[in-house]
Amino acid sequence: MISSKLAHLALCVAAAAYVLLVPVRAQAEEVGPASPSNGIVVGTDHRVPISPDTWPWTSIGRLNVIEGLRAKYCTGTLIGRRQVLTAAHCVFNTRLGTWAKPREIHFVAGQSRDGTFRGHSVAVDIVTDPNFRPAFQEGPSLELVGADMIARDWAIVTLADDLRLNPISWYAIRNADLPAAGEAAEIARAGYSQDRPFALSIHRGCSAKTDAPRPGSLLHRCESRPGDSGSPILLLKDTVALIGIHTAIIRASQIGVGYSPGAGLGVSASAFQEPAELAVEKNP
Repeated sequence: MISSKLAHLALCVAAAAYVLLVPVRAQAEEVGPASPSNGIVVGTDHRVPISPDTWPWTSIGRLNVIEGLRAKYCTGTLIGRRQVLTAAHCVFNTRLGTWAKPREIHFVAGQSRDGTFRGHSVAVDIVTDPNFRPAFQEGPSLELVGADMIARDWAIVTLADDLRLNPISWYAIRNADLPAAGEAAEIARAGYSQDRPFALSIHRGCSAKTDAPRPGSLLHRCESRPGDSGSPILLLKDTVALIGIHTAIIRASQIGVGYSPGAGLGVSASAFQEPAELAVEKNP
């Protein structure tokens, strides 16, 4: 489960960027002392490829964002027939200090390594937390977002087209340490990591704590890489429920231990529940 003995947090957003026409390397990287792997919170990589040919994996995809001559991508999840949930920092242009225009955003559901996919569409609208402040500190190859903004780091993108795929329902579970002891359930995270940009991978059997370290945020022990920002944290039980999204990785300084690879951080479903309901109702 998640340790609460965090004396210091350094949060690294997990968007992955790639270059279209300019030969410059650009990607979000972990902050703090070097570690064997960027975003892997244990010694062994537990992510495994999974084919997006059945639900719910067909409803997870790449959210591609064009920024002039450059482009970046994150992971998004269909939570409505036309609504994609992702991280807010994924649709914010840090160089220009503005939100991306809907026409610059393109969602590809069920992207596979062989180039096939389950559906795609450009966006027509974006809803974010009005109090989200993308005050990134920019360095040579890193971007940071403040700890007080983590619970606000969500975005709901409405697509122009109905992709005719079954969405994944969100479920707000407050102040919960999951999976609960003795419960026949598991936590999983699935996304398009930077090292596997066109292949969906999943870490099953991890853990998550909602409303931690602050209300509306989420701590988890699911492995991730850049590109996994916005990827769903799923509760797999009798059915599949989205309990939050992954947005960042933590470098944790613990008393008597020092720096060590930390946990993942994200947004609990309670933080975007009402806006998500309104977006789905407005654009069915």
